[in-house]
Amino acid sequence: MPVHNWNTIFAGAFHHFHQSWILEICRRLNSGLLPDGYYSAAEQVTGGRSPDVVTLEEEGDVFSRAPLSGEAGGLLLKEVPPRVQYEFEADAVTYAEKADRVAIRHVSENRVIAVIEIVSPGNKYSRREMKALQDTVYALLDARINLLLVDLILPGNFDPEGLPRGLAVVEDSVVPAVTAEQPLSLFSLRADPPLHSYIGLCSHNQPLPDMPLFLTPERYINIPLEETYLAAWQGVPGPWKRQLEAGGSA
Repeated sequence: MPVHNWNTIFAGAFHHFHQSWILEICRRLNSGLLPDGYYSAAEQVTGGRSPDVVTLEEEGDVFSRAPLSGEAGGLLLKEVPPRVQYEFEADAVTYAEKADRVAIRHVSENRVIAVIEIVSPGNKYSRREMKALQDTVYALLDARINLLLVDLILPGNFDPEGLPRGLAVVEDSVVPAVTAEQPLSLFSLRADPPLHSYIGLCSHNQPLPDMPLFLTPERYINIPLEETYLAAWQGVPGPWKRQLEAGGSA
């Protein structure tokens, strides 16, 4: 199914879909996609500015836990490179020294390994909201938490060349800009230095590709964005579906 143009409908409709999609991703991850020892949970970031997220956590006692190894399951990077359009490594990263704030949930001292964030229209509504999202991303990367950002909202005044450039994680010269033909962006970040990024661009007339999410510096899983998008779409109210399928003209 081609991605719908969520800019053609009121923000509350996307919020409804957004919540369903988050839960579908969690359900898929916990139904066998994640290796043993990992689980995912939906989490609302305190304050409301940041997107609701999926957190991937590692089971175990904090006092007996060994460092994550290259045998943690998933796909081995050197044997199965991620199939994405763009890939780059950054030597110099422009992280903020301190992010304004970020809430990351720890249950029974379990460790957060990775986060999936689905960007909402409100995250790009103003310079202040864009800065809050940027601070959240910086804080996660500073904490060595891997990240996948999914942005199905068209570029605006504060990310005119797309979210990967708008976040200014690294120099623009190595980050691809979105195009008129492919204005939507998927942005996976492997947090262990040197920072490694994987970017996919897509459009409203094509299905979503799978995107990598790293569990360790050597291993990742592919997140089935299209499969989970379709599952979440089934729960969208009929009038909203018709409006989106008509391109917002209903």
